[in-house]
Amino acid sequence: MNIEAEKLKLVQMILNINSETTIDKIKSLLKNDAEVDFWDELHDDVKAGVEEAIKELDEGGGIPHSEAIKMLKKW
Repeated sequence: MNIEAEKLKLVQMILNINSETTIDKIKSLLKNDAEVDFWDELHDDVKAGVEEAIKELDEGGGIPHSEAIKMLKKW
């Protein structure tokens, strides 16, 4: 699928709409899609893990990237 061609088809379809209700629905859909934050889509367990990792890093824990790479190479 060529994304640019699909966009042009959508534009043409929108230009042919004569219903304000349909236009309002499209606007709402596009607005909602633009406002979706990936964080809101994550499972609570994943969010908790990320927050725990950030807290650990803020407290000086964790391993520097360069050290992690060395460890992975040995593994």
